[in-house]
Amino acid sequence: MNNLLKTINQNPEFLKKLTKTQLEQLCQEIRQTIIKVVSSNGGHLASNLGVVEITVVLHYLLNIPPDRIIFDVGHQIYPHKLLTGRLEKFDTLRKYHGISGYPNPDESPADLFKTGHAGTAVSYGIGIQTAHDLNNEKGKTVVVIGDGSLTNGVTFEGLNNLGTKNILIILNDNNFSISRTRGALSYYLTKLITMPVLSKSKDEIKEIIERIPGIGEQIVKMGRDIEKRTRYLIIPGVFFEKLGIQYFGPIDGNDISQLLEVIKNLLVSQGPVLLHAITRKGKGYAFAEKHPEKYHSIGPFKIETGQSLTEQPSTGTFVGKFLEQAGEKHDFCVITAAMEYGLGFDGFAKKFPSRFFDVGIAESHSMIFAAGIAKTGKKVFVGIYSTFLQRTYDQIFHDICLQKLPVVILVDRAGIVSGDGPTHQGIYDIAFLRTIPIITIFCPYSLTDLEETLVNCLHYKTPAVIRYPRHLLPQNVQEIKNNGTLLCLGLGSMAEIVYDACIKLNQQGYNIDFIPVNRVKPVEEDLIDTLSHYRKIVTCEEGILTGGFGSGIIERCNEKGISPKILRLGIPDTFIETGSREEILKELKLDQDQITERIRHFYETD
Repeated sequence: MNNLLKTINQNPEFLKKLTKTQLEQLCQEIRQTIIKVVSSNGGHLASNLGVVEITVVLHYLLNIPPDRIIFDVGHQIYPHKLLTGRLEKFDTLRKYHGISGYPNPDESPADLFKTGHAGTAVSYGIGIQTAHDLNNEKGKTVVVIGDGSLTNGVTFEGLNNLGTKNILIILNDNNFSISRTRGALSYYLTKLITMPVLSKSKDEIKEIIERIPGIGEQIVKMGRDIEKRTRYLIIPGVFFEKLGIQYFGPIDGNDISQLLEVIKNLLVSQGPVLLHAITRKGKGYAFAEKHPEKYHSIGPFKIETGQSLTEQPSTGTFVGKFLEQAGEKHDFCVITAAMEYGLGFDGFAKKFPSRFFDVGIAESHSMIFAAGIAKTGKKVFVGIYSTFLQRTYDQIFHDICLQKLPVVILVDRAGIVSGDGPTHQGIYDIAFLRTIPIITIFCPYSLTDLEETLVNCLHYKTPAVIRYPRHLLPQNVQEIKNNGTLLCLGLGSMAEIVYDACIKLNQQGYNIDFIPVNRVKPVEEDLIDTLSHYRKIVTCEEGILTGGFGSGIIERCNEKGISPKILRLGIPDTFIETGSREEILKELKLDQDQITERIRHFYETD
């Protein structure tokens, strides 16, 4: 098993020598490897299974370098990793100090950028191709987009700026099935159109046809009429060609034969070209084919049954249930940007379809859309992962807060995110949100606290953010009051760890107080008054220290004219690499044992 894949990893040129049958066998080996590793480590499954044939054919036809492939979205890169020397390390996928689940040039020069957000590949490709053209360097730039990245506004900005760049864009469309009749006809026409002999200009073809005695001029006239009428039968083609992009397809993106013949012809084409390929999301694994949303991103599972091995209700599921129940009594709308299931909103969507809106991978639009709804007086919740919230800063500032609109932003996956590496860490939102006036930022420290916050926000008249990690404690963390000289503040998800550290230190004879904090901005006046009674303060947050919660405490103390010694515990000014939350906390000295020692040292130091 995996004989072809192993040989290719030892000798990449071996791929070029494979027959069509062997290429199909290689695809099966890649799928088996991905299923095996993802079932153990978790990761993005369905999308990667669907893009296997496209990836294999591109590597078969291209020479990397000087040719280059840019994948958008980055999570569909597993087959590419397996074909670029990372088979032996593939079982470390998404593990601590293992290989990333996204493109990573630190692993291989075949990965050009560290990416994990949709919509970037076309613009990257334009930049790369422009530089190569300026330097008179050879090489073809191929951009593979899919999984909804075509709905992202940045992608359209890139398409609008393509000009005459010699770029091939492959649209990996896994949202629709392709019928045999339509597929076969489309493939036949595309194959003919892309043949080199037909790559001549229309004027050249017209001149050749006109020379046919007797009927040449009639054929040309009829051809014009047919072209005019049939061109508008395929709307996508018209749209792209209006942007100056040659459009071909759709073809079967899981058919090696079709891909080989069509892409081979398109690679020698000049100017921007888009190939529309229909793929089956989850192909090769029955459970993923049947439930592609569930297996888009999944934790460890049992291959034979598809059953999850880490079933634990997420905080998002809790929020989704709350919205579903509250929706019966309160008239509000819920918006998401292509994360209905990840955010736990599927129950609300089924129960209140007229009040639920999935706008696709268009985070910026989701915020302005929410502002429009809120302007009418209707309540609206917008759900988004912390990592994607970064894309909406201007909209939150300009279209929500400046307008003083009561939009509630539900920020899931706040804090350190296991397995996804630097592109998906939810550790920067506190810092950039704190810069925006009138916004309220909540960080609940338990599910009970989260529910109370959600209830209050149903009636909020100003913009509010509720940020929460994937998992939270069920019950509240209690305060510790010993009239000590040192006070520890644990924000949100860090409250439990700091509480346990304080309990341990108090048992050892230290005199330390503790308060769990659930609001970053504005800092509660009662809390500031409390701080004035302590000589030393420790703040702890699961976010970047620069401009974070601890910084806010220092600022408020300064404004109040109090000057306790303050130790800020949190994440330094850095990017977080791949690993589990527990492993990363330990590396950052934010696990319970190291926090305990850091508080002890601060307590004992004058």
